[in-house]
Amino acid sequence: MKRIFMTAAVLAVSGGAYAAELNLNSTGFGELSPARLQLSGLEIPAPGAGVRIGKSGGCYYGMITTKLHLLARTSKSQLFVFADTEPQFREFTDMWTPILERAGLTPAGAAYKDTFGTLDYRSADGSVLRDFLGEHLRYNALNPADMEDVRAELLSGLEKAGLSPAASLILDSELFRPKTFNIYYLTKPAEDPAHEVRLRQLVNEDGEALDLDLVAGAVRIVREDAPFSLVYIGRELGFHGGWSDTEEGANAKLKEYKKFLIENGAEFIGAKIIKLDKPYVSGDITVNYIVNTYFFR
Repeated sequence: MKRIFMTAAVLAVSGGAYAAELNLNSTGFGELSPARLQLSGLEIPAPGAGVRIGKSGGCYYGMITTKLHLLARTSKSQLFVFADTEPQFREFTDMWTPILERAGLTPAGAAYKDTFGTLDYRSADGSVLRDFLGEHLRYNALNPADMEDVRAELLSGLEKAGLSPAASLILDSELFRPKTFNIYYLTKPAEDPAHEVRLRQLVNEDGEALDLDLVAGAVRIVREDAPFSLVYIGRELGFHGGWSDTEEGANAKLKEYKKFLIENGAEFIGAKIIKLDKPYVSGDITVNYIVNTYFFR
């Protein structure tokens, strides 16, 4: 538990971020921007190489190695991408139009300006595509079988939750870890992205174990990736860690934070007060209790 108190500050981590739809999400996939592409030292090649795609059942499976302008992100009722040229963007729409149609979505117009392209779509039942990147999951990226087991586990979890997978791409590029994958699937939209039922990852970046018993009834757990990492389906979870030198102080901290959640429109899920086996002391600070609080953003 000691790492929690190294800065003697209240910690907060979440399975996502209060970010605009086009910004960084919980998987880090939002970092795929022109700046990141430039820093990677990769050159996006001319059309004709770098992608392999096929289909199995209702889900497309493929691999992208160099043609990163084919790698779609999702937002509202559209796909978006960074592409250096209009021909590259046309290649993007040529690839993704049949994927949308096979998923039961109707392409509704494309636009391209200043390396940024969008492909809109409609659906009869209001469904939208969302994506999940597996880059930060715990698996052996040098062992294809290990990665495939993890991907299959997530795809199965989506199917069981009624969120149909539409596509899954292996990403074999220096931009990511040696090899990773992403998954595109159907869900229903919400005005606030944090309220959508999505495939998400909650990570306690401090490395301490999450309290799965507190969230098991609030979300669908897909994979216990590590004691500090959870893959789940549901609304966006938030986690807050606090501390106190006394049990009374810990209870007061919890009461205060629950009030804060209500005032900010968040929904309290559960909390746990844990007494340390022995006090943690740093200068004038003594910690005997920690307070773990879970909530929906």
